[in-house]
Amino acid sequence: MSNRVLTTIAALAALAAAPAFAADYTFKVAHTNAAGEVQDMGLQKMKELLEAKTDGAATLEIYAGGQLGDEQQTVEGVMLGSLDMGMTSNAMLSNYVEDYKVFDLPFLFPTIPALGEKVDANWDMMEASANGSGFQLLAVFSSGIRHLMTSKPVESIDDLAGMKIRTMQNPVHVEAFRAYGANPTPMSYSELYGALQSGVVDGAEGASTGYDGMKFYEVAPDFALVGWLNMTAPVTMKKDTFDALPAEVQTALMEAGSEAAAWQRQYVVDQEQPLLDSFKEHGVNITTPDTAPFIEASQPLYESQLTTEGQKALFEALTK
Repeated sequence: MSNRVLTTIAALAALAAAPAFAADYTFKVAHTNAAGEVQDMGLQKMKELLEAKTDGAATLEIYAGGQLGDEQQTVEGVMLGSLDMGMTSNAMLSNYVEDYKVFDLPFLFPTIPALGEKVDANWDMMEASANGSGFQLLAVFSSGIRHLMTSKPVESIDDLAGMKIRTMQNPVHVEAFRAYGANPTPMSYSELYGALQSGVVDGAEGASTGYDGMKFYEVAPDFALVGWLNMTAPVTMKKDTFDALPAEVQTALMEAGSEAAAWQRQYVVDQEQPLLDSFKEHGVNITTPDTAPFIEASQPLYESQLTTEGQKALFEALTK
């Protein structure tokens, strides 16, 4: 046998014995916010960090604007494993992870940094709650402080009497706006622009980022700074899917999620005032109702909506 053949055989044997290159991991992640909104920017940052931590072996494929379904379909896709990863409002996820109903309570956190500190300090408890419902919690982004967008000015809580206000499909949100005197009308986010335009609803609750990103000011030109909710946007995977990943990919996902969340929450804070200033350029009428009556009306919810030991324990941990 020639030396050339022997060399070729040796080379092939060495190649077969060499460790395989790390497999590529592309995680499809869906959400319903517009591309470029603060939640989407958080996922873009997470993608950048994940690629850096894995030398490009793992990445996110982001589907914004409800391309893969509404929020309920997103959560259920993650549960079924047909979707690798989802980011939804906490209001939707808490229908599946019951302990997270705590984050749906009004006026719980005064600022986004304050919320972030409590989330980070109680991560283990929050992760355990998610795991118990079959999810792996990767990050907790901010969806901003939520206010009111309406077709007529809201100067006080009394102005909400009888108004049809779109809420998320979440019982805590519905009860909150019933307590404020409104007629809460749950509906999908994708239906909201048309509902405002046609008068099916008189207004909606939402953050300045969404008001801007979806151009709701075109159909709801009044914006009342109530700050009724400090909304979170958890990023989750199916726990079984996460557990099946190599340890180094799991670590990279968790680190990228944590670092992206810290970056994204500060990004939301930085965007608030410039957005409010831009609304005036669109002819938006901004009002500042007294929030004391809203806060007072919210108090009974703290008792009526926390019904399980897990919810009560998480509430105590977050508010102590």
